[in-house]
Amino acid sequence: MTEFLDTFRGTVNTWECDEVGHMNVQFYVARASDAAFYLRHALGLSPSQVRGERRAMVALEEHIRFHRELRAGDIMHMRSRPVEIRERTLVSFHELFNSSTGEVSATVTAVSGHFDLDRRKLIPWPEEARRRAAPFLGPLPPHAEARGVEREKRLPDLRLEDATDFIEIYRGAVMPWECDDFGHMNSRFYMARFSDGAGHLWQALGFGKRDMLDRRRGTVVLEMRLNYRREVSSGAMLVVRSTLTRVEGKTLTFVHFMFDAETGLLAATGEAIAVMLDLDARKTVAFTDDERAAVLPHVRPLA
Repeated sequence: MTEFLDTFRGTVNTWECDEVGHMNVQFYVARASDAAFYLRHALGLSPSQVRGERRAMVALEEHIRFHRELRAGDIMHMRSRPVEIRERTLVSFHELFNSSTGEVSATVTAVSGHFDLDRRKLIPWPEEARRRAAPFLGPLPPHAEARGVEREKRLPDLRLEDATDFIEIYRGAVMPWECDDFGHMNSRFYMARFSDGAGHLWQALGFGKRDMLDRRRGTVVLEMRLNYRREVSSGAMLVVRSTLTRVEGKTLTFVHFMFDAETGLLAATGEAIAVMLDLDARKTVAFTDDERAAVLPHVRPLA
């Protein structure tokens, strides 16, 4: 049996939950970020080695499937292992559990790079890291495989001026406290901007947040793929523009593009599958005929 590493243990705080009543998506990414510290330590990148040797492990891509809700007061734990170690990158698997029930709450498949902190570029993994990874290597389990989003499909490398017809959902700046010890914005805060801006997206599609809450309906993400294209540092100005790409059955697929407002360059993308949630029954529900009619004119497939 493939070995796992214990990489996180904690509790869902009230302030980590959103208006739908469960842990917000950005904090799933935060847990995977926390877990990565223990994973890279197991590969020979302890905190002291990172500081001394000036090499680290940085997130390049994350695919997240949200299996079951976590709510305020729930206790949780995560286990992790490498799936594949490549020349300069590592595929890893993180599994987040509700510690009370033993149920899987989320799975995260991450692609990380072995990173030179001075040259700001990926470098080959040393043989020591490969040796340390060997006992943990194993295939990705079926429940972590992509369903609604295509993991190998790369979204276009747009510039800000290419997205003028998209819906602007976020505009703001990067604060120093959002950056990690590697000198760039932590992965949690990419997801935070996509999540915080989602209300503007839903409003543009005809789903006002306040009206939905009054009707005891909410929107939830089932699956998300994040790609980190370029580093973002403290003081950067960011703009996120989004578009709806597909309506199928109960689900909507939409794509977020995060740009550096100064350079116009693409910093990150997020592709999400979302559904409606009955806030009392805590079950997904179909769109009404009126809701479906409202969103269909906004569908814009990407080439």
